[in-house]
Amino acid sequence: MEITLKTEVVGKLSSKGVLAYIAVSLADGTEATTASLAGLVRCQTVVMLEGLKELAVEAAGLVAKAPRNKWRCGVVNAGSGVIVGVDSERYRAFVDDLKKYWDNLNPKLMFAMGGKDGAQIRGFLKDHPHWTQQDWRQALIYRKQSVVKYGTAPASAPLWTWVGRLDDYAAGPLDRFGKPVEGGGKHGEADSIRERNREAVARAVANA
Repeated sequence: MEITLKTEVVGKLSSKGVLAYIAVSLADGTEATTASLAGLVRCQTVVMLEGLKELAVEAAGLVAKAPRNKWRCGVVNAGSGVIVGVDSERYRAFVDDLKKYWDNLNPKLMFAMGGKDGAQIRGFLKDHPHWTQQDWRQALIYRKQSVVKYGTAPASAPLWTWVGRLDDYAAGPLDRFGKPVEGGGKHGEADSIRERNREAVARAVANA
């Protein structure tokens, strides 16, 4: 899929405004956070915020504030201009969940995304095409447990340093050595099954 940016709109905007215009066009027909829009064009959230404010003034109707700190991205009319590729709704959903994860873990630190973060997120989604939102949300829960309870990594570690390995937490939390926590997550289910098997064998031997 492709979108077209209208040259008459681009001509009114600064570089930040153009980035916002591209992001809003990519997210056309949806409501998105500043962070997810920034991730679409790989820029800092503060840059995107300034661009969105400019775009809302210079091209009213393309973008507007929406509830829950989101932006309503309007319809982009066809016209001559620059052609850019479209990112998936899956990417935007992942970025939104990463922001919620960050805000919960680091309430005093502003969530921000840069090019390295966006690249790692895209790479992760590309390498895990069958992961659903439920899959990465569960892995984020296990990662939070690992960070808070076991000190696996600093709470404020940048996204790009760990998001590419989020699947390490798919089965459950890890300790500070990167080993599965006994009794945690699906690791715990496996431990429980093994324990029941040992008990069954012991009973069978005792009754033999």
